[in-house]
Amino acid sequence: MGLDEKRVARQMKRGGSQITRYRLVLSAVASIMGLMAGLYGSAVTWAQHEHTTPAAAPAIGAQAADFELKLLDGKSVSLEQLRGKPVVLNFFASWCDPCRDEMPLINEIATGGDKGGYQVIGIAVEDTRAAVTEFARESKLIFPIALDLNSTVKRTYRIFGPPATFFIDGQGVLRDVVLGPISAERARDALGKTTIGSKH
Repeated sequence: MGLDEKRVARQMKRGGSQITRYRLVLSAVASIMGLMAGLYGSAVTWAQHEHTTPAAAPAIGAQAADFELKLLDGKSVSLEQLRGKPVVLNFFASWCDPCRDEMPLINEIATGGDKGGYQVIGIAVEDTRAAVTEFARESKLIFPIALDLNSTVKRTYRIFGPPATFFIDGQGVLRDVVLGPISAERARDALGKTTIGSKH
């Protein structure tokens, strides 16, 4: 091999090495950009979740938010109207299986309202008037049913969905909250906290 040929061979070898290095650098840059894009996407998703997810339920010991809703019978009900009497608010929906399962217990709690000096109010959410009316009829519900069909009160009380039960004393102070299905034992305990000092 002549001198010129050796020089050309060395240059080609150096060129090949440089191309390999360029490829490695480009690959590393692409990997870093992909990682950054993934982290950015996760951050955006987290931020959107934080922005749209309701905060925790109102704190026990805080004043319960007032509201006014129409009942199935066309009358109106508000928390302010019931001031002086403990109130049990049960958020439910006709399509919600856990709500259907606990409804006999809610009915039983309502049965003791006159003697216990408290009032049970059902609040139907994410539902239709027709479906709620049929559900109340077939379940033989004995307590007033308020319609929160646009979820205004649901958002005010910061719950994800039914069922949820709030126990409010006669001064309008939140004494207990059960997010999800409620047991008989849990209900008795919450009622005890809520009706202390009320007429039995």
